[in-house]
Amino acid sequence: MVSVPGDVTTVATTYGSILLGTCFGCALTGVVFVQCVLYYKLYPGDYVWTKFLVFVVWSLDLMHTILIVVTAWQSVITGFNKPEDMDIIPPALGLSVATTAAITFLVHCFFANRIRKLMKRWYIAVPVVILAFCRLLAACCSTSEIIHLKHYSLFIRPYPAWIFTVGVTLSASVEIIITTTMIIFLGSRKTGFANMNHIINSLILYTLETGSVTSLVTVASLICWLIMRHNLIFLGMHFAIAKLYANSLLATLNTRKRLRIDRMYSSEREQTGGHAAGLPYSGVNKSQLSQRILGPTATQKSMQLNVNVETTVVSKIDEGFDDFDHDIEEQRDSLTEFEKDDHNSVGLRGSSEKDPNVQFP
Repeated sequence: MVSVPGDVTTVATTYGSILLGTCFGCALTGVVFVQCVLYYKLYPGDYVWTKFLVFVVWSLDLMHTILIVVTAWQSVITGFNKPEDMDIIPPALGLSVATTAAITFLVHCFFANRIRKLMKRWYIAVPVVILAFCRLLAACCSTSEIIHLKHYSLFIRPYPAWIFTVGVTLSASVEIIITTTMIIFLGSRKTGFANMNHIINSLILYTLETGSVTSLVTVASLICWLIMRHNLIFLGMHFAIAKLYANSLLATLNTRKRLRIDRMYSSEREQTGGHAAGLPYSGVNKSQLSQRILGPTATQKSMQLNVNVETTVVSKIDEGFDDFDHDIEEQRDSLTEFEKDDHNSVGLRGSSEKDPNVQFP
């Protein structure tokens, strides 16, 4: 280990953290690129604003990768065998903080808009956007201070350290709020149909997976910043935050196709295997003529509508992510109405069987 004046004291926790963070960030950049290619290939009919959002996020992610590579080069290569330069902050590092905040802001706005469309309550989405914007402002202030001060030992002082702390704290808080709100809302939308509940459970799982990773890494970076400001371990984790947010957005968009295939397979299996699995036996062998006269039984009607509703929901997934969220609400309402109508039809059929005066045509 090499000791230098100031607060940044070891090669392993400065250059090592920057190098590992850069390598991990570059690997995630490859994942973002693949996700973008898949998105444009699988969803050519998405809204223009969604395609533009994906392009902007990908461009910012590429810019962020260039900035952290430049940071690693200036720190590790240019500063090789110069212990006195370990305390110097490359200008590209400050710009990478602002780029991370820009990606985070766009992703948070996307999910806030999704909450608004799902819950139809702007007073829940607006505070999320405000907090995300405050996080963006804090990151821009941090970038300005980093470029102005040019030394780690000066940046970790109470001011402007608290600005960076506020920015990372807001980022983690907004992500936790979005994830928790989506899970609670989707959990309350479950119906009495197994396949519809499976769709909602899949959405809950995707929300938890994409939200928990970004939250954990952001919180870990914040903890390292609070308790170990004299090294750059927090910075290595911070390099990955922008990539994880970009992947979170793209994974949310790209999983629609997978969900559609799973639901179509489940519906087809239910259609073809319903009789083999065994329907409740009515005790009467009805001929085709009597079935045509009396119509489908309540159980058959329920199964047919269930499959049709599932197919309708699945087919809407490709028409746009926002439409899919809206369709879940519409289909839940239609299923509720069907349960009422089906209950009434069963009651009428039961009363007709008891009343001998009722004549069938």
